[in-house]
Amino acid sequence: MLRLRRDVMLFPGGKQKAFTMSYDDGVTQDEQLITLMERYGIRGTFNLNPGLMGDNDWLVQGGTGVNHNKFSKDKIAEIYKNQEIAVHSMTHPDLTKVPVGMVSYEITECRKELEELVKHPVTGMAYPFGTWSTEVEQVAELCGITYARTTKPTYAFSLPQDFLTWHPTCHHTDEKMFELLDKFLEAINQERYMEPWLYYLWGHAYEFDSYNQWNEIERFLKTVGNREEIWYATNGEICEYINAVKSLVYSATGDYIYNPTCVDVWMQVDGKAYEIKAGETIEIEYEHR
Repeated sequence: MLRLRRDVMLFPGGKQKAFTMSYDDGVTQDEQLITLMERYGIRGTFNLNPGLMGDNDWLVQGGTGVNHNKFSKDKIAEIYKNQEIAVHSMTHPDLTKVPVGMVSYEITECRKELEELVKHPVTGMAYPFGTWSTEVEQVAELCGITYARTTKPTYAFSLPQDFLTWHPTCHHTDEKMFELLDKFLEAINQERYMEPWLYYLWGHAYEFDSYNQWNEIERFLKTVGNREEIWYATNGEICEYINAVKSLVYSATGDYIYNPTCVDVWMQVDGKAYEIKAGETIEIEYEHR
């Protein structure tokens, strides 16, 4: 009698949990946030608007006036050198309310300018205002975007079904943020383990001034950070890794798995972890029944 085999993805190092962050607008408060992130071993993605870089303005949020100043272009490579930067459009329009040609321009020109600043491909994105449509999604893909974040909370740790509509776990002002963190840090029931957990936090760094949340976010990052069991990654690294896992090639019997990508990946088969290095084939050790 054949036994049903269970193959489940693992994150790098055989880990079952990952944490990532995504912050928008390229505001000067990002520098303080990055300092905290790196203190606790956390990595994330910052979504920037080249057409607004160097602008200085002021806004009122939560009844508090805060600066909404953006870094100038000559500061970008240094400020974000240990993090990922991604597209947030050139000038931050609602892409669902402008002509298709402008959508293409806003995304493509943003990519080109960011790539010139950091000297490598930029293929990630966060939709301005979190708004998107099927048409905007299609244009983004044609412009070379491989993933795009919305602002719709899942309140869960599930992996994205569609990377071009990648919904985060929650915003950092959400009252459920710490409740979700407590759940995320609980031990996973191995008998029910079907996919790894991903906690995805997003927001704008100026909101820590608006809502006086700097102490709160540091407490959160200190709690979630520097843990052996968690993979801390940028949005782009997570997208690349999951796509590499999806590219694995199985033999007809499932006894052999080939990794055709340039990314080392991990799988759990019937409770046993396997590392499948880039370009290599492994043999699964299990009994046929």
